[in-house]
Amino acid sequence: MLYIILRLFSALPLFLLQWIGAVIGLLIYGVSPKYRRRLNQNLNNAALKSGFKASPLKAACQSGMMFADTLWIWRHPHGAIAKTTVDDWEQFNRLSTNGNGLIILASHMGGFEIIPRIFSQGMKTTIMYKPARKAWVNTLMVKSRHHPGVDFVEANLGGVRKIKRALKNGEVVGILADQVPSVADGVWAKFFDQFAYTTSFPFKLTRLNNVSTIFVSAERLSFGKGWLVKTQLMLEDFPKCSIAAATQMNGFFEKQITAKPHQYMWSYNRYKRPSGAELAPVA
Repeated sequence: MLYIILRLFSALPLFLLQWIGAVIGLLIYGVSPKYRRRLNQNLNNAALKSGFKASPLKAACQSGMMFADTLWIWRHPHGAIAKTTVDDWEQFNRLSTNGNGLIILASHMGGFEIIPRIFSQGMKTTIMYKPARKAWVNTLMVKSRHHPGVDFVEANLGGVRKIKRALKNGEVVGILADQVPSVADGVWAKFFDQFAYTTSFPFKLTRLNNVSTIFVSAERLSFGKGWLVKTQLMLEDFPKCSIAAATQMNGFFEKQITAKPHQYMWSYNRYKRPSGAELAPVA
């Protein structure tokens, strides 16, 4: 029933859906103290570190619009692709077809759900995701994310094998690399000057093959206009030290986020300590 309701909701024009999403984002910010506290804390900390002016209300609106983007992209994959511009498609096309494989790293920013659909146009793409805690949410995501040329795999042993196999076959793989990993799959590294438990999987992958890595963001344009996908190619290898590598990876995300700071999902519990993980270092 919920799937049907969301499908009907997502049939609205993008600009209208984004306006409604912005209102919903404000309402959630107003009625949920926990949500409001986390968003404020994460946003203000990043603003202090990076020097941008924080606007919690704007961030709340943009978070609601992110939900709207997701629904519209799921419902209108081809229409969403038509509304998306990639800043350097030639570079992606060259790297994705050289036979070495390509790693695409993204964060929860803007219209991030368009990223696998955009890049699957040039090459078969395998995307790793972390299942939602609630079964109905996970079922909704799996059903809605289906797209030709994209294979979504869970962040488990089976998913890791599929990702490695895809790279070995010279294909494209994508990871939302700002998600908090499970214990033993990450290290504590600074993210906007706070220690965040950061996945080590992406930079371990780069050491298996002669593979290029591109950091990608999908910035939301004005209401109903779509998204601009920005890419940044890593020009050197990750450091051998895992903490240094994770810090460098977070630094790439920081640079992308500060370009459009209120489009990041600041309500995400990025600094949580996974159950069983060692305590974060003292800052």
